[in-house]
Amino acid sequence: MDPSPSFPAAPSFAAITARAARPSGLAASRFEFVLACAVVFFAPMNVLRLPSFYFTASDAFACLCLGFMVLNRSIHLKPLGPGTAYWLFGLALMIGALLASSLLAGAVDRGLILSMQYLFAYFLLPIILLARPWPQTTILMKVFVASIVVMILHGIYVVDFVGVTNSTFVSGNGRLLGFVERANECGSLIALTVPMILSMAAMRTMHPLIALAILPLVAYGIMLTGSNTALYAMLYGLGVFFLATLTPLRAVVGVTAILLLWSAPNLPVISDHLPAVFQKRVLTGLETGNLNEAGTFVGRMQLNQEAVRLGGEALLVGHGADQYREISEWHAPVHNLYLLIWNEGGLIALAGFLIMLTGGVIALAIPLRYRGGRPVFVCGFATLSLFAILINAVPHVYGRFWAVPILLSLAPAITFLNEGPTWQRKSTARRS
Repeated sequence: MDPSPSFPAAPSFAAITARAARPSGLAASRFEFVLACAVVFFAPMNVLRLPSFYFTASDAFACLCLGFMVLNRSIHLKPLGPGTAYWLFGLALMIGALLASSLLAGAVDRGLILSMQYLFAYFLLPIILLARPWPQTTILMKVFVASIVVMILHGIYVVDFVGVTNSTFVSGNGRLLGFVERANECGSLIALTVPMILSMAAMRTMHPLIALAILPLVAYGIMLTGSNTALYAMLYGLGVFFLATLTPLRAVVGVTAILLLWSAPNLPVISDHLPAVFQKRVLTGLETGNLNEAGTFVGRMQLNQEAVRLGGEALLVGHGADQYREISEWHAPVHNLYLLIWNEGGLIALAGFLIMLTGGVIALAIPLRYRGGRPVFVCGFATLSLFAILINAVPHVYGRFWAVPILLSLAPAITFLNEGPTWQRKSTARRS
């Protein structure tokens, strides 16, 4: 063997042209990611939509981003990793049952529209947002948190400084509607960010001091919405995170934080400075223990009881998309997604929705088999389980402000399966 070094062979014409094309390809990839960031940032801004059809600013950026992904050939066929098959099968089953029920009920137009909305939220958005590299995944999560912070700061301005009620952002009784234009949904959306913020701090993708600065702002934003559901959701998110990441120190901190959040509003020195709508709708019920004074609990329970009764007539075939309000005695959709899907699409549609959620659980569970997979599991499980609880109090969830935080909470687990725990490697490199 000749020990002398050999000169590299001259590059081929194909290699030269490929190298020359890299800058433009890199620029296209960067622009694609900028569009993905825009999808995430504008997702909570439900107010930016067409008046005649539910198509938001976030949707417009999503379509552009998907187009660039096609050109860049960066579409992942398994955006949810090992849970993709369950997710897609469940989504197809739910949509198929809704379409069939709508066809038999003579509401084909509503069935098509509802199916398209769910397809956009839970089929196209996973392709756009999931299975990205670690740096992009963490940036997308930070962009979403920044969007929520902007919404809360805007809410503080319009409620505490402007003080105008019965507007686009504030209801007649002073509840913050936010960019979502719905008080309970706005509060629930803010609560969904709590596990994400804590998990980002645990994974060292957000500085703990920044997380500590954001959490009080999040709590105050929930108070401005006057939502009992959002308050309990925030406490649940805190509890699940600290239990799942249980260490003696975190257990003490977590229990102390939850007890303080639970008891502090009852102290006169604090309660007198809380938002008026929170004192009226939430604090009164906490002090008296009377659920009748805690929002619209009784009215929602009546709708739930009616939905269970009407659901007995929709075991296999439902009443059709958006038809529950037509058959309801109160002419309003039941604020319980499980009961609403059951009534409008039958038990097959409900089973499909549950199978879709199971796909998310599978994507989260697989990283537990590997070292360093627990933080990404906690991030996704806390948010996904909170979502499963929150939809007991809301109707349809095809709004992008619902889908994006759920998908972003699953994103670290999927990226972990593709690349491993990058944040641990970075922290080890810094210490060395």
